[in-house]
Amino acid sequence: MPYHKKFSQTLLISLILFLALLFAMDPTFAQVKKKEEKEEKLARAKTEEILVTATAPQEKPLATVSTIEPVTVALLQTRNISEVLSFAPGTYVTVGSKAESHAKIRGLDNDKSTLLLDGIPIYEPYFNLYDLKTIPSVDVESIQITKGSSSVLYGANTLGGIIEVLTRRPQENSLELKSRLSQNSSFNFSGTGSYTARRFSLKISASHDESQGYKVKESGSTQLLKNSDYKNNFFNGKFYFYPGEKSELLLQTSYYKSSYGIPAPTAYYSPRYWRFKDWERWVIGLGGTFPLFKNGTLKIRTYYVKFYNILDSYTDPSFSTLNWESTYDNYEAGAFLLGAFSLNSNNELRFSFNGRLEHVKQQSSITSPWELYEHKIFSAGVEDEWQLASKWHLIGGFSLDHLKKQTGNEKTSVNPIAGLKFGPTEYLNFHLSFSRKSRFPSMRSLYSSTSGNPDLKDESGTTLEFGTAYSGWVKGNLAIFNSNFRDLISVVRQPDGTKKYINIGKAVINGLEVEISKTLANFNFQINYTFLNARNLTDNRRLDLVPKSQASFLVNYFKKENFSLALWVLTASDAEILINQTMVQVPAYLVANISFEKNLKTGSLFFKIENLFDKAYYTEPGYPAACRRVEAGFSFRFGSRL
Repeated sequence: MPYHKKFSQTLLISLILFLALLFAMDPTFAQVKKKEEKEEKLARAKTEEILVTATAPQEKPLATVSTIEPVTVALLQTRNISEVLSFAPGTYVTVGSKAESHAKIRGLDNDKSTLLLDGIPIYEPYFNLYDLKTIPSVDVESIQITKGSSSVLYGANTLGGIIEVLTRRPQENSLELKSRLSQNSSFNFSGTGSYTARRFSLKISASHDESQGYKVKESGSTQLLKNSDYKNNFFNGKFYFYPGEKSELLLQTSYYKSSYGIPAPTAYYSPRYWRFKDWERWVIGLGGTFPLFKNGTLKIRTYYVKFYNILDSYTDPSFSTLNWESTYDNYEAGAFLLGAFSLNSNNELRFSFNGRLEHVKQQSSITSPWELYEHKIFSAGVEDEWQLASKWHLIGGFSLDHLKKQTGNEKTSVNPIAGLKFGPTEYLNFHLSFSRKSRFPSMRSLYSSTSGNPDLKDESGTTLEFGTAYSGWVKGNLAIFNSNFRDLISVVRQPDGTKKYINIGKAVINGLEVEISKTLANFNFQINYTFLNARNLTDNRRLDLVPKSQASFLVNYFKKENFSLALWVLTASDAEILINQTMVQVPAYLVANISFEKNLKTGSLFFKIENLFDKAYYTEPGYPAACRRVEAGFSFRFGSRL
C-alpha cells in the first residue's frame, strides 16, 4: 500500500478512536473544571503573557497549545528547561555543536521558532538561535508551546512556533531554598523569595550551578567526557506595582553568566577544542497591563536583551595554546503593544504592534577588524473573532511583517490566519485552521564572510490543521496537520569545498499529535505521542534529525503532604542527517528516569536517577548523551509555599 494511503488511514483511525473515547466520558468533572477556569479568568491579567482577551467571548486565538504545568516541572527536578520540553508533543530537543540544547517544533529547526521569557524574545541576534539550557528551572511556573496556526499578535519570525516560558509571580511573603548534589563534583544551589504588600510586590530568584562534566559510554566503557565542565550563575528579579484593580506595572531584570567547555565531536566531524571563557546575557523589561475602554485590556512592554560572549579556540586537546579568540557584543532592543476589546457581545478585536532593533558587533579574532550589522524589524497584526452562534466561533486576521536590512534593502511579508471553532459541549471543542507564516533570514546566513548569501529569500510555510480537545474526567488533545514550506534555508557544501547558505526549495511536514493526562486517586498519568512525515522534497529525502515517531510517558504516585514517586520515559524512532554528502543514521532510543521526593514540615528531600538503564544514545551524531546519573537534594521553605 502506498505510504500516503497508510498515513491517511492512520490519521482516520486515530481520530475515530480518540473521538469515541471522548464522547464516552462523563461530563460531570468537566463542569467543575469549567467553573474553575472561569474563576481563574477573573484574576488579575498577567503582564508576562503575550496573548490577551477582553471580557467576551474569552476565547484564545487559533492554535494547538501544549502546556507543561508547574507540577511536571517540579516532578522532573530539572536544572533547566531543556530537560522537560521533550515531554510536550511535537517538541524534540537535540544537543550538538557548541553544546547547545536546541528545540525542534514539528520538525523545524531551532532558528525557525521563537523563545519568549515572560513575553520578551530571547535569541542571539547574529545566529538567530537560542539555547534552552540558559533558562534555569529555578523560577519557571509553566511552559507553553504554541504550534500550527499561532496568533499573528506574536510578531514576525514565528514560522516554526513559539515557546513561551512564564516565571513565577509573587504570591505571599515566602522564601524557598534548594540544593542538589550529583557525580563529578556537580552541585546546584538556588533560592526564591517573595514579598507582597497592598500596592506592590517583589520576587527575587538566584541560582548557582556547576559541574566538572558528565560521563558517556564510548567503545563499551564509561568515561568522563573531556571539556564538558560548566559553571553558571543566574539572577531574576520582578517588581510589580498595582495602580488600580485592573492594572499593573512590571519592572523585570535577569542576568545569566556562564563559562563552559564544548566537548569535541567523537565522530563524523573534525575535532574542535573550544571553550566559552565568558557567556553573559542581560535582560531588562518594563511594561504593564491596563484596562482598555470598558471591556478591554492593553499590554505595553519595552525590553533590552544583551549578549556578551568570548569564545576561545585552542590548537590541541591539552588547551595550552590559544589559536584564536572571538568576541560577540550583540543586543536586541524593542517594544510591543497588545490590545483586545469587545466590539459587542459576539465580537472581539485583538491587535498588536511590534518593533525591535537587532545590533551585532563581533570580532572573529583579536587581530581581526570588528564587524557591525544591524536589522530593524516591525510587525502589525489584527485578529477578529466572531461568535456566529452559541457553539461556533470564526477567527480571521493577518500581520504585516517588515525587515530593514543592513544593506538598506527592505522586505515586507503578509501572513494571514483563518479558522473555525466548534464547541458542542462545555468540555469538548474542535478547530479547523489555515495560516501562513514566514521568517526573515538571519544575519549570519546573509552576511557571513565564509558562507553568507545576501540573495536569500524569506522562508515561508502554510499549515492546515484540524484539532480537538477534551477537558472532562480525563484531559485529551489531538491535532492533525499538513504544512508546506518554501525556500527553507540550509547551509550546503559547494563544489569548490566552501559552504554557503541557500534556499533548499520545498519541504512538507504532516503528522499528528496526541496528549492524554488523568489523575486517578493517588496516581497521575501523562502520555504524549507525535508522528511526523517530514521531507525535503527538493532533494527527495527526510529532513535532518527528525524522528518519525516520538513518545513520552509520565506516571506519578503521590500522597499529599507525604511523598511522591515519579517515573518518566522518553522514546524516539530513528532519524538521519546528511554529513559531508554521506547519509548518517541516528539510532532509535528509549530513556527512563525516576525520582522520589519526601515532603517535610518545612521542605523536602529528593532522590533522582537520570538514564535509569544506563543507555548509550545521542540526538546528533558525534555528540553522545550522558549515561546514568544519580542526584540527591533538599529544599527548605519559610512562609507560604511559592
